[in-house]
Amino acid sequence: MPVSVKVIGAGSIGNHLAHGCRSLGWKVTLVDLDHQALARTREVIYPSRYGAWDDKIVLAAPQEVLGEHFDLVIVGTPPATHLSIAMEELQSTSPSLLLIEKPLSHPDQDAINSFVAVAASSATRVLVGYNQRLKPNTLKFIEVAGSLDLGELKGLSSEMLESWDGIMKAHFWMSSEKDSYLAFSNQGGGALLEHSHALNLFLYLAAQLDQGRAEEVSASIEWVKHESGEYDRDSVLRITLGSGLIGEVRQDLHSWPASKKARADFERGALVWRMGESSDALDYFSPEGELLDQWDFPKTRPDDFLGELRHLGSLLEEPNQGSPLDLEHGVEVMRVALAAFESSRSLAPQKIPRD
Repeated sequence: MPVSVKVIGAGSIGNHLAHGCRSLGWKVTLVDLDHQALARTREVIYPSRYGAWDDKIVLAAPQEVLGEHFDLVIVGTPPATHLSIAMEELQSTSPSLLLIEKPLSHPDQDAINSFVAVAASSATRVLVGYNQRLKPNTLKFIEVAGSLDLGELKGLSSEMLESWDGIMKAHFWMSSEKDSYLAFSNQGGGALLEHSHALNLFLYLAAQLDQGRAEEVSASIEWVKHESGEYDRDSVLRITLGSGLIGEVRQDLHSWPASKKARADFERGALVWRMGESSDALDYFSPEGELLDQWDFPKTRPDDFLGELRHLGSLLEEPNQGSPLDLEHGVEVMRVALAAFESSRSLAPQKIPRD
């Protein structure tokens, strides 16, 4: 039997994930409270992105599938709704896997703690959708870093610098960023949470390179206030790792062309991870800056999600294996982000809280 999937949220990410699941032959039900969002998916978003509407996708209001069991449930709604929707799924339908799109939540530590407690007692495995961890150039980075004699790690950085004009084009039905959570950091928008792939990738690579967890963060954040709230437009984080190494993460909402990359500098060379529109890549440089090797991975936008979705299929077949998407990793991103917000407000470094 094909994997049965419920995707909650018919926005941009919901369409990408629904299409990715269908490309693997899975049975997909796409759910949204807004019947206009479902109509827009069927008539505009899906056919314009992927060539034609897929009649095998079931479109439904939440009450139409109430209590129905699915192998996989994906929460692709605005961040401030993630935990309440996920909690309801854990308590009512108990899917085998529950994937929450990044970020895990809006910045509310109490809500996160409550959800983690419920998830810990549930039979459902909860994951957070940081798909960059499972992309080919990330896997190649880990392979190359382990196989080359690069010596001691001297520096680590990551950035996701991209104007939100691209996000707005993908959400063409909105007249401005203020029509959604994007212009409200307290709802999970702003640079630090909306572009948290950079922070997540930094933490992941640090762990893979045996640098330990983030221990302290010092943040410089540019805040933009408007008539109904505020958001962080440009966030620079200096993160002290367990090894003592201090690395940097930067995320913004104004740079164009976009720059999405991570860099690890070693005694005897450097590795640079890059994400692009038509390909992702890994570059290997000598200490003098000479390009020694390059691995290129051509792709389309839908390909960005296939590694993640294939991994979910693998987890359904072999539930005992570990996963770089497990809930604890999404929680760690939120811990660092919340400490960074506090550092910006207090103008002082902040320790990363631990249980």
